Amino acid sequence: MKEGLQQLLKLQEVDKKLFELEEAKEKYPAEIDLRRSIIAKARSGLADLEAQSAEFEKQQRHCEREIESGKATLREREERFSVVTTNKEYDSLQLEIEICKKTLAEHETQLLKAIEGLEKIQEQIAKEQGDFEEVRGAEQERIDELEGQLGTMQEQIDEVATSRAVVAKNIADLDAQLLRTYDRRRGRRGIRVAAVHKEACGACFHRMPAQTLNEVRVGGRVISCESCGTIMVWNEQAV
Repeated sequence: MKEGLQQLLKLQEVDKKLFELEEAKEKYPAEIDLRRSIIAKARSGLADLEAQSAEFEKQQRHCEREIESGKATLREREERFSVVTTNKEYDSLQLEIEICKKTLAEHETQLLKAIEGLEKIQEQIAKEQGDFEEVRGAEQERIDELEGQLGTMQEQIDEVATSRAVVAKNIADLDAQLLRTYDRRRGRRGIRVAAVHKEACGACFHRMPAQTLNEVRVGGRVISCESCGTIMVWNEQAV
């Protein structure tokens, strides 16, 4: 019995590794999706700024076209002064020119606003671009790491499962009932057996009575922690 209990510690270490691998296999895809959403969110903020920049550029081009057209119209109106023959025609032309100048001034004001807006938004884009690249670099590095680990995860699980089969067979050869008892247990985070540590359960650290400690040391039967139910094993290196 005592030798079988010692072998259970080895089996527990193998099962702990197997548990961690299987847990990671389930959790890694969710973490990858989360990190991709972080990148997408950062990219979305940058895309909004780029859309605003494009709108300012559109406004700038529109104003420049209107100004160019307005200047041509103004020149044409001013040139007509040379052929005006009556005061009425002169006054009418003068009014047209004033309207043309006013419209031209409005477009020039709009152009300045568009240019100023574009400059500010481009400054924001430059900053956001740097922040985005930093976020993307960090998140993508972790994504690549997780995807790389996922690629070999099943192979690792199979290797550990093979090791488990060997250790389990050794225990079954010593005491088949002991192995069945271990397999029926369901511990926290896969812990079903633990070595006594400083007179306490190595799983939940519940302090054990002296009589119980002595029984665990002798190793004549299966002793479970009265607090968490973990099988207790005496290990001189852990005491």
